[in-house]
Amino acid sequence: MENKEEFGKIRSIMFPIHTRELRKFLPLSLIFFFISFNYSALRNLKDMFILENAVAESIYYLKLIGVTPAVILFTIVYSNLSNSFGRDGRFNIIIVYFLVFYGIFLFFLLPNSESLKINGWADSLNADFPDFVGLWEALRNWHFAFFYVHSELWGTFCLSVLFWTFANEIVSVTQSKRFYSFLAIGANIALISAGSLLKLFKRDFRSMLIMVLILGLVLLVVYNLFSRDIANNPELYQIQVKKKKKKHKMSFVESFKFLLNSSYLAYISLLVISYGMVISLFESVWKSQIKELFNQTGGDRGLLGDIYSQQSIFTGITTVCLIVFLSAPIMNKGWKFAASVTPICAAIGSVLFFTFISFGEQFEGVADYFNSTPLFMGVMFGLINVMFIKSAKYTLFDPTKEITYIPLDDNSKVIGKAAVDGVGARLGKSLGSLILTTWLVPFVGDGQIQNVKQYILVMLAIIIVIWLISVNRLNTMFMELTAKQAQEKQI
Repeated sequence: MENKEEFGKIRSIMFPIHTRELRKFLPLSLIFFFISFNYSALRNLKDMFILENAVAESIYYLKLIGVTPAVILFTIVYSNLSNSFGRDGRFNIIIVYFLVFYGIFLFFLLPNSESLKINGWADSLNADFPDFVGLWEALRNWHFAFFYVHSELWGTFCLSVLFWTFANEIVSVTQSKRFYSFLAIGANIALISAGSLLKLFKRDFRSMLIMVLILGLVLLVVYNLFSRDIANNPELYQIQVKKKKKKHKMSFVESFKFLLNSSYLAYISLLVISYGMVISLFESVWKSQIKELFNQTGGDRGLLGDIYSQQSIFTGITTVCLIVFLSAPIMNKGWKFAASVTPICAAIGSVLFFTFISFGEQFEGVADYFNSTPLFMGVMFGLINVMFIKSAKYTLFDPTKEITYIPLDDNSKVIGKAAVDGVGARLGKSLGSLILTTWLVPFVGDGQIQNVKQYILVMLAIIIVIWLISVNRLNTMFMELTAKQAQEKQI
């Protein structure tokens, strides 16, 4: 039986991995690093391509009418692959598919991007329906739209599905408690590395794509060598057999009905929805500011590279620092305190950001002192806000959310989590885009996010208040359930 104390006090904190486990831990870490590096690089590139060639509003049309249908289609394809191929076959087919697409984009679509644009049709639609300019610009730049969608799919399937399915098959329950926290640190090191390379290649997106292809090929080599070693030396990879829980796949309607019958699970879902809406709505204004700054600087690609590289680098550094130094002390102050950190960070950052972009003229003196402009300072405050919100999400929001499932019975844990994932995760990611693209931007803002930023600020304030109320209500229920369980154990 593994004992954490056998490492010693310092080793148990710094690196609680047995020497005999390195044969499993190191290749698994490399696989996670390569997938995470590409995820970070592609996440930055997809936004930069759209901001450089289209408009900020295009991003939210793509999220709604591009990414969502693609995820559904890809899920069906993945299910069919699962029925026809084993773990290695699925992994190789999906990774190769993405690498082929990025290769086609790099060597054909990107060099011919201007000639591939559908200018005539887009201009005609824009003339007839100018309030939907974001949608028409996405259609004009269809090749960059395809890149955007595929980059979103990489994060969903290569990272969330392929890697974690593989990891959960070969890592035992006892090992996972030690392995996974250090894999998270490795993922943030990949985030920092991708941001650093982007800063180096900030005016040469082709070089970043070449890195994505190279690391994708190395990923395939490492994975297949590792998988072959597992097959050839099964005695070296003996793991604790995990009792497989029956997965409850629920439709959106079924999930929603289930949540209506449980106020406890409904509040958990509200936390997830609130986070998704806040980050989506906030980033919509922030990215529109980046686009405006990009236009003011004469379309300097290096500006986009600087902003997105800094986002990756500082988000990675902040997350690692929070994990190592602040996560435990904050969690020790109680669930309510830890769960409130993320919405409070969002509230403070939003106030600073919207203050700068709404009253920029009053801050010209301050901006001049720093040899800057109010617009640039607003973009930087937005960057800092996004950085802290995402870091707080990774280190505090996600753990506190998962903790709330602990007092539930086994059946409620499984079905409840499926329901929250079915409603909360989907609504959180798409509701913000839905509000922007079907109401605020075309019918209130004349096609531009800049014209509705005051409405977005009000919506952010309302959502954050609901978020904090949900934290407070859920904390009361959580404490009651925990106390009840403690009493039952004593009896």
